[in-house]
Amino acid sequence: MRILVLIAIGLLLYVIIGNLLRRSRAVPPKEIAEKMVQCHHCKLHILEQEALRSGDKYYCSKEHLETDQ
Repeated sequence: MRILVLIAIGLLLYVIIGNLLRRSRAVPPKEIAEKMVQCHHCKLHILEQEALRSGDKYYCSKEHLETDQ
């Protein structure tokens, strides 16, 4: 009977300690979604920070920007 009680206590401690360790792990921050824009010439979607802008239109390359002007 003592062995069963010791096993139950050990199992309970294992579960409690396991839960505490899982909670204490650092959760990596979610990546911030970056805005996508569409090239006015070829309709390719690219990141806004990588796009070339002319007025309210975005372009994926200098060639496409020059073609539409």
